[in-house]
Amino acid sequence: MAANSGGSGARSWAGQIKDRIRRRYTRLAGEESFPTGGARRLLEASYPADAVGRLPAGLAGRYTGCGCPFPGGDALEALNPATVLDLGCGAGIDGYLLVDRLKSDVLVLGLDLTPAMLAGVPNAVAGDMEALPLPDARADLIIANASLNLCTDKRRALAEAFRVLRPGGRLWARDLVSDGELPREVIEDPLSDAASLGGVESEEKLAARLSEAGFEAVTITDHRPFSFVTSVRIEAARPG
Repeated sequence: MAANSGGSGARSWAGQIKDRIRRRYTRLAGEESFPTGGARRLLEASYPADAVGRLPAGLAGRYTGCGCPFPGGDALEALNPATVLDLGCGAGIDGYLLVDRLKSDVLVLGLDLTPAMLAGVPNAVAGDMEALPLPDARADLIIANASLNLCTDKRRALAEAFRVLRPGGRLWARDLVSDGELPREVIEDPLSDAASLGGVESEEKLAARLSEAGFEAVTITDHRPFSFVTSVRIEAARPG
């Protein structure tokens, strides 16, 4: 999620939004001023209580997701990924919980727009979801949590995710969709784009974007109220 659009004139719209996102999360990380009740919100989002209890001290408090991106049952174990890419990984909570659940040598690669969020996150780099610094077919599984809506060019971000996913690989994400027009106070708030709300699209548009990128078996489930919008779990696959 982090490129400039360059140019010699005024900062581009996309560049300005990405600057706001960096500033917001740099402040949250620097001041440890994350929303309160991180562990409670993880439990309310259906993360397993025993796994949340095993998180390192203080890590749960840095949670900024909008729900649990993992499907239930044995889907994760059946997929048994060797390499996972966590887009917009933040403090690395989902990657940590994934490794905890698999109890295997899975490699989790993290990427986030804001360098300050990555302190203590292994195998993570600051980078742009719209221009991933990875070769083709690198990951068996891509996860994302409240990060796709922060992209200023969702088509490009999803095309990049498709490129770095191996044939037969999966995308599991948690993100936000709109049920109609957002309230005026959100639309007119210049900070809404830095808090996921400004980039929210309809469920139909999100599904269409995934299909346009080449993904198949697209499902959008587990609808839960989230502020003015709805949190959903997204599953999609790159054809084998």
